[in-house]
Amino acid sequence: MNWKLIRIIDACIGIPLIWCFRNLALFRHREPFSLNNSTARRILLIKFWGIGNLFMLLPTIQAIRSTWPGATIDFLTLENNREALAMTGAVDDIVTLDTRSPDLFLRTWRLAATLLRHNRYDLIVDFEQFARFSALLTHQISAGQTIGFETRGQHRHHLYTRTIAYDNDIHITRSFYALAMGAGVATLFSPEVQLGPLKMLRDTGRRFLVELGISPEEPVVIMHIGTSDNFRERRWPPERYAALADLLTGQCGIRVILTGLPEEAFLTRETWQRLKKPERVIDLGGQMSFTDYFALITVSDLVISADTAAVHLASAVNTPVVGLYGPNSPHLYGPWGRNGLALFAGYDCSPCITNFNAKINTCRHPDGRGACMLALTVEDTFAAIEGAYCAPQAPFRLTKLGGSDA
Repeated sequence: MNWKLIRIIDACIGIPLIWCFRNLALFRHREPFSLNNSTARRILLIKFWGIGNLFMLLPTIQAIRSTWPGATIDFLTLENNREALAMTGAVDDIVTLDTRSPDLFLRTWRLAATLLRHNRYDLIVDFEQFARFSALLTHQISAGQTIGFETRGQHRHHLYTRTIAYDNDIHITRSFYALAMGAGVATLFSPEVQLGPLKMLRDTGRRFLVELGISPEEPVVIMHIGTSDNFRERRWPPERYAALADLLTGQCGIRVILTGLPEEAFLTRETWQRLKKPERVIDLGGQMSFTDYFALITVSDLVISADTAAVHLASAVNTPVVGLYGPNSPHLYGPWGRNGLALFAGYDCSPCITNFNAKINTCRHPDGRGACMLALTVEDTFAAIEGAYCAPQAPFRLTKLGGSDA
């Protein structure tokens, strides 16, 4: 799946279509209003890209559920997000588009539009920050009120009955919440997530650790290697993960588990092959279902990952997490739990992937692509982790190293 090509097509075709809909008076204007408990019977939420985004949406979905407790809440997303979203139990029904081929994408778009239009939603909330096709699809299926982001330069705002200006100065979790407030949610934002299957996930995770030969007393760190094929520039090199793992196992007495997507298992293998102390490291790259992977995160003591979904899975269940950032900004996409740490070189040219450029980046650093991630050295990263989680006076000292559960 060529994400850059998809975004280019979205701009080249989506923008003219939006203006056609607007200028040919195909846009049916409806006065926006704030729904109350009695008027919202059926609500559709839309977010296509990023499993991490789905988890950053959980506080907002919970607030919508609380505001309209009697409403049916459905969700439109991509097929490869289905397992993750279904596992949360946050919505009533999931409808998906399949992007494995252009033909399949168009076919599932048509089927989804037909089904969802028939449901006649009272409210549709489109959480995409820049995609035009989500605005077009929202317009295509809407019967009631619609709300979405007005993002500078994206032209998508013309197809909603109400818009909220996208704010690039607040964390994405709060941007999502701003849309919900625009629709009628009145409660203040809270990052706390009430995840229904959490006990089941933790039980599964503990069994998993026993099967791996890790005792309950041993502190466990997950290192998620890779960032999927979407923005490879976010990756931290395998040799640096390996050196960091050697420091953590040797100086902190920690067990390390390497994880990664099946298509990135070559990165976890390379990391493991570069280890000086491989006996305390387990490579599970490409070997777990999403549910098992999330279960492991719920019982791990620390997660270390570049800017990808692992950061937000850990944040959702308050597992300590270290996020490594370069092309993207931790101010927008950093850890959002109680005990997260973001490492960011903060070059003048960062971030270069934004919601204003549809995340189609061109590296401007004189040292070339990946320079901002290479600026995060192993020594500095270990020192930050040790100071935050492992040292005797660390503010987030890991429980199994003598820290508090608070």
